[in-house]
Amino acid sequence: MAKQEKTKPEELRYNYLGFDVVPGKLKEFWASEEEKKLYIDKIRATAGTSHTIERDFSMVNASLLNTADRIIISLASALLVLSLFLPYYNFTAFGATVRGSAIGLLFNIAYVGNIVAWGSLIMKLTLVLAVIMIIISPLVGIANLAALNTGLKNPGYFERLKQAGKLNIVALGLYLLLFILVMTGQPNPFGSLGIEALGENFTFLSFINITSFSLWLNIGVHFLGMIPAMEL
Repeated sequence: MAKQEKTKPEELRYNYLGFDVVPGKLKEFWASEEEKKLYIDKIRATAGTSHTIERDFSMVNASLLNTADRIIISLASALLVLSLFLPYYNFTAFGATVRGSAIGLLFNIAYVGNIVAWGSLIMKLTLVLAVIMIIISPLVGIANLAALNTGLKNPGYFERLKQAGKLNIVALGLYLLLFILVMTGQPNPFGSLGIEALGENFTFLSFINITSFSLWLNIGVHFLGMIPAMEL
């Protein structure tokens, strides 16, 4: 049997990260002598002022949130504000199509509230939370727009952006609570009211059948809006 070679103590350093993963001699920092001379000349030209020896496109100076990301999230946040006027509910009652916006629901909240008032406590809480989310989502959209597009050069820009992102997480948490309440399947106090999609019990399926795309759009936008809170 071949005799196992013993590792010399002075060679143990090669087992550490760097020697083992990237072995060999380090490459020159400068791509060429011309590049090195260019930066040396820049340093000499700024003698007496603060400066750093690094390339103009160093990853150290890379933006944490690029322009494309900011524009996409800004446009999406604007949709949160516009969601007040986009279709929020859509169903058929007694053979006629009934559809309206979120702000239209707020204007008719007294009528809807009178019906829900005869229902269970959970049904009342569901309506209250739905109204709260109709109001909160546009406000969060405004907060996103303000955080994304004001004070870009200020030191606290990214911190404000992160706080605005957290508002979207809170909004998503409230939507989750709304879904949990809906999933309890509460009996409608006056039956289906001629609305086939509603049924005798208000369930999550009923919720899906009578709501329109603006509510689901809001949820998607909140997911986009929370990105700064997760990544910054």
